[in-house]
Amino acid sequence: MSKAFVIINPAAGHYRPDTIGAAIERAAVAGAVELEFREISAGESVSDIIRAAAARGFDMFVAVGGDGTVSGVVEGLDGSPVPVAIIPTGTGNLLARGLDIPLDPVAAAGLIAGEHATRTIDAMRVGTRVFVLNIGVGISSATVRDTSNADKRRFGRAAYVGTGLREMLGFRPCRFTVTVDGRATLVRATDITVANCGFIGDIPWPLLLVPEILPDDGKLDVCLVLVPTAGEFIRSGLRAMRHRRKPVPNVRWLRARSSVKIEANRVLPVQGDGDLIGETPVEVIALPQSVRVIVPRG
Repeated sequence: MSKAFVIINPAAGHYRPDTIGAAIERAAVAGAVELEFREISAGESVSDIIRAAAARGFDMFVAVGGDGTVSGVVEGLDGSPVPVAIIPTGTGNLLARGLDIPLDPVAAAGLIAGEHATRTIDAMRVGTRVFVLNIGVGISSATVRDTSNADKRRFGRAAYVGTGLREMLGFRPCRFTVTVDGRATLVRATDITVANCGFIGDIPWPLLLVPEILPDDGKLDVCLVLVPTAGEFIRSGLRAMRHRRKPVPNVRWLRARSSVKIEANRVLPVQGDGDLIGETPVEVIALPQSVRVIVPRG
């Protein structure tokens, strides 16, 4: 009988922990999986809990929560080959969306002991912490900072859109030095995002053409939203209304194989996978093929 460690973040989303737990237990009984549950409290470190559990030996770790909970589990495993199952109950659930994991928690629970495959994806390290989605500085980090938990529970992902629009109107552009694999670029920008997966979901602002961002290609995609002129802003708006997918003049894309360092001419907050994680400067290190995730077969 295989053993699975289930960590539940009760603060994520609208689902009752006992309801999710019951669905996981039903799936485990059908597949002869022994479960150990752990519900986290405010202020507890997900990564510390997972690190201690990993030392005791489990065949699978199950993350019940949002993207931040998943990142904590990945950080605690620190490159371990033990697979992670995701039961998405958060606001964005961008990694689950990017890997075609069912957004219905009951259906996602069925993957634990039912038919499934595993996909090995990349991750990113900032200091001692590990992330799987994106690291952002500028409008994106200000949006994370200023979107309240109450709004996220009430409006879901739409809460980020409203806050993001307000940040776009009031954000002062910065001068950044972006160093990709040792090569520095000086830019004046409103946002810089290092993306591994789940970049902005299906929300098109402020981009009309997003390249394919794969979570398992061994590379990091770097999006630089530069300061547009008035003419560029108007032309971009017209193209958006006409649904024309053409490159936007004030957006540049770079690719990194090993590292990205972001420095700014003033101190800015930094977000990682939807949580505030510090301030600039920030260095992101690529961790290729470091996380095994349970996904639907095919």
